[in-house]
Amino acid sequence: MSDIHNYINRQIPTVLYCEKEYDLAPGEHYGPIVRDVYIIECCVEGYGSVIINNREFSVSPGDCYILFPGDTIIHTAASTEPRKGYWCAIDGLELGFIFKSAGISSLSPFAPKEFFPELCGCVKKMVAEWGKGDAGESLRETACIYEFLGILTKNKKVTVYDDRIERAIGLMESKYHEQLSVNRIAHEIGLERSYFSVLFKEKTTVSPHQYLTVLRINKARELMEKEHCSITESAIATGFNPCNFARIFKRVTGKSPTEYYKKT
Repeated sequence: MSDIHNYINRQIPTVLYCEKEYDLAPGEHYGPIVRDVYIIECCVEGYGSVIINNREFSVSPGDCYILFPGDTIIHTAASTEPRKGYWCAIDGLELGFIFKSAGISSLSPFAPKEFFPELCGCVKKMVAEWGKGDAGESLRETACIYEFLGILTKNKKVTVYDDRIERAIGLMESKYHEQLSVNRIAHEIGLERSYFSVLFKEKTTVSPHQYLTVLRINKARELMEKEHCSITESAIATGFNPCNFARIFKRVTGKSPTEYYKKT
C-alpha cells in the first residue's frame, strides 16, 4: 500500500504530453473528445472555434485557452485556412484551484490576450523539453508549468478566494484518503459548519461534500486506471467505506466500479 500512498500524495503539476504543432485542415473538426487532464492550447495561425460542452468559442491567432478534465470538446478550423498552434496536457491536484482563482473555467477558458507571448513561450519551452529523457526533464517541465501559472495569475482580475476556503481545499486535496468530514474541515479552518458550507459554495459553486466526493472518486478512478489497484484498494485509499463505494461511484460517474475497472 506504500506505493498507493506515494501516488495519492503527489501534488506537483506534471506534463503528461506535448505536441509541437497541431494542424487542423480547412473546414476540419476534431472531436467530440473527453479528457481526464488539463489541456493548454495556443493558437498561432488560422481561425476556428473550440466547442466546450455545446458552448462555442471563437479561436484566432494570439489565443491561449485551457480545457478542463471531464468537459466534452470539439475543435474546428475555418473553411478557408488551417488552424495551427501548440498544446500540452498537464495534471496536478492544485491546478483546478489555480485556474479558477485566475478566472479561467469551462465557461471562460481564455487567458488574457496581453499575456499570450509569454504564455505561448512557456508552452513552447515545455514542448522543447518533452521527450528528452534525461534526469532533469521532469523538473524543467514542472518549472515551465509554474512559470505559466505565475504569468496567468498576474491578471489583475483574479478572483480572490477567501484564504480559509483555499485552506479547506488544500486540506481536502492532501487528506482526502483519511476519514475527512465536512465538520472536521470546518473545525480545522476555524469556521462553523453551516457558514463554511455557504461560503464554500459561494466561492466554488459546489458544496464541500460534493467537492470532496468528486475529488475522491476521480482519484479512485486514477488508481484503478494508472496504478491497476483493485476496486477495494482504490476505495480504501481514497477514504471510502468499501460497502458504500459502488453506489457513490455510480452516482458520480454513471458507471459501476466493475464496469469502469473492466475498461482499464
